[in-house]
Order: sequence, then structure tokens, then C-alpha cells
Amino acid sequence: MTTPTLHFMTPTYRPAGGVVKLMDYVNHALAGGYGAAVYCAAPRRADEPLFEIERFRGLRDSDDVAFLPESQLQVGDDDLVVISLPVHYPLALAGLRPWMSPDRIVHIVQGVRHANPRWLGGGPLRTLSRPASRISINEIVAGVIAPYLDPRGLHRTINLGHEVGYFAHPGREVHDGPLRVAYTTWKSEIGDKVAHDLRDDARFELRAVREQTSWEGLRTIYRWADVFLSTPGPEEGFYLPGLEAMAAGAVVVTPDVGGNMAYCVPDVNCLLVGYEDVAGYVTALRRVEADRTGLARALREQGLLTCEAFDLGSEGELFREFVAQVRERAADREGRPSPSRPAHDRTTTGPSALTTDVPEGSR
Repeated sequence: MTTPTLHFMTPTYRPAGGVVKLMDYVNHALAGGYGAAVYCAAPRRADEPLFEIERFRGLRDSDDVAFLPESQLQVGDDDLVVISLPVHYPLALAGLRPWMSPDRIVHIVQGVRHANPRWLGGGPLRTLSRPASRISINEIVAGVIAPYLDPRGLHRTINLGHEVGYFAHPGREVHDGPLRVAYTTWKSEIGDKVAHDLRDDARFELRAVREQTSWEGLRTIYRWADVFLSTPGPEEGFYLPGLEAMAAGAVVVTPDVGGNMAYCVPDVNCLLVGYEDVAGYVTALRRVEADRTGLARALREQGLLTCEAFDLGSEGELFREFVAQVRERAADREGRPSPSRPAHDRTTTGPSALTTDVPEGSR
């Protein structure tokens, strides 16, 4: 019996958030005993930073994964194609044989922007109405895209999994010095504007991360900070820095940009401010500084509890269940016998097979 293969299409091997998540799903597929092939328009270099991330190092030289040009996509009788970017949908559809059901395309929707008619000329929104099986990375994304989906297709919410334990800071203590505040400038300059407003206030010390950095670098800044200012773009599918900072025990101050509300509960595990609202950020920081042992401690403790729900092992288990459903549905619509499980399913080894203690590399 031929082992079914999951074919993954990526726009790049640069370790951006969406690409990293796609590679997590490659690991999930391998743990379930499936074959895996990754397709990209750009050639893969031997020194790709993506494969310096600890949990992906095994993929670099693995005999279980093929890395191919996207023009070489060939889908076997019992295979599936996994995409994230809508631009890959036509390529995935063209890769199916004429008798195959489009249910064999699994579209992982990682952002609320897919439902925005102004994003990329409305192409992603139109793609949502095309037949495919879909995974939303949280309930926020699922709710936004649901009105545009063909109700006959499978749609499952699988909460985004992440290695939150890597960022944990168990030795964190309340201190008497200036309130340490961290932020990034990758997507917004709001942090710099807040720093400018507080430049003469000795109660605060602000530090910016201005360049994309390694996970180790991010962990260092999260652990240093008492407060993390989320500075996202106007629409986000998740916004990982906020969750990572929570995992490190920093108080998160954030606007509502869609997907980050999957883990942000205002006044429970974070403080909510208006988007790009300098005065709102400043007010929130002053609240935290004035009540470090009350408000700040409560927000921090609830943030740590929240992080427990975003686990890579659970994500993998739910994905493999969904793959089994998709294969069953596709075979039924094609008038073919129900498929069997892969012969070398490794899921009995548990979630630890999918994760490692210390991820490295940049993203």
C-alpha cells in the first residue's frame, strides 16, 4: 500500500510566522505516518534560517520530506494539498487529477484579512467561496470567514499551537525600579510615540526591538520587560508576540486587531487600548506602574493560564483527525473506497515527538 502524501505549498523559506506554522503542519503530518512534500517557487538554500529553528532541523536532511519547485506538484490518488496563501489555490487545483474532489485541498486560513475585499484586490475573499477543506487558526478567524464559505465543505477551527514554554520566566519577581516596557517597531511606530511622551518620566524605562531577531533575542526582551506593548498591524490573524510576552510573564497592553482576541481578554489577562492611541497606551502604563502588586500581578497570572491552551501537541492531534475526515469525504465524493490510516502512524509517541525544549533561529 502506498503511503499517502501531504503536499505543502509555501511562498518562501523565510521564517515568517505563516511559513513557520505551515512547517509545524509538516511535522504534524510526519508524526501521523504521512509522507510530506514541500513546494516553493524559490530554491531552498542549505543555510535557510527556517531550518535553524530547533523543531525544524530534522526536516532539513530528512528522507521523509521532499523539497521541490512548485511547478513539479503531482498529487497521488490518496494525497492532499495543503496551502495557506490564496494565491496557491489555482496551483493546487491544477495539480489535482480531473476526477479528484477539491476537498483534497486543505486551506489553512491564518488571518482575518482573507475576508477583507480591499486586501490584494479581493482575491483572497473570492478564494474563500471556492471549494476546499479549511482550517481556521482560531475562532476569531473562523467567525470572520464563515459567511463566505461553501457550506458543503469541511471547516474546522484548530487553535494555533506554539512553543510558549520556551519563553517562560519562572523566576520573575516584582521590583522597585522603573517599570520596564518593551515593544517592537516591525509593524508600527506607536511604541516610539509612547516612548517620546514618557521620555522625561523616570518611572518608566522603554526598550524597542527594531530588527527581526532570533527567538533567543525575543525571549531575552520579553523576560526583561514588566510590560509588553503590542504594536500590531490593523488586521492580524493572531499576532504571536503578544502571546509570547504573556508566556514570559509580561503584562500585555494591546489594541483589538481581530485574531489577537483569541487569547486577549481585556481587564482579565491584558489591558485594551485603541489602535494607534498614544494616550491610551500611556494611561495603561500608568495604571500598571501604580498597582504592580495588584493589577499587574493579576493580569500576569491570568496571562500565564491563557498560554496553556495554545499547545503544539493538541494542534497536531486535531490536524490528523481533520486529515482523516478530509480523506474520507474526498473518497466518498469520488466514489472510491474509504481510505485506511497510514501504516507508520507515529502519534503514539505523543506530543513530545512534535516539540523540543529550546527552539532557535529567526523568524
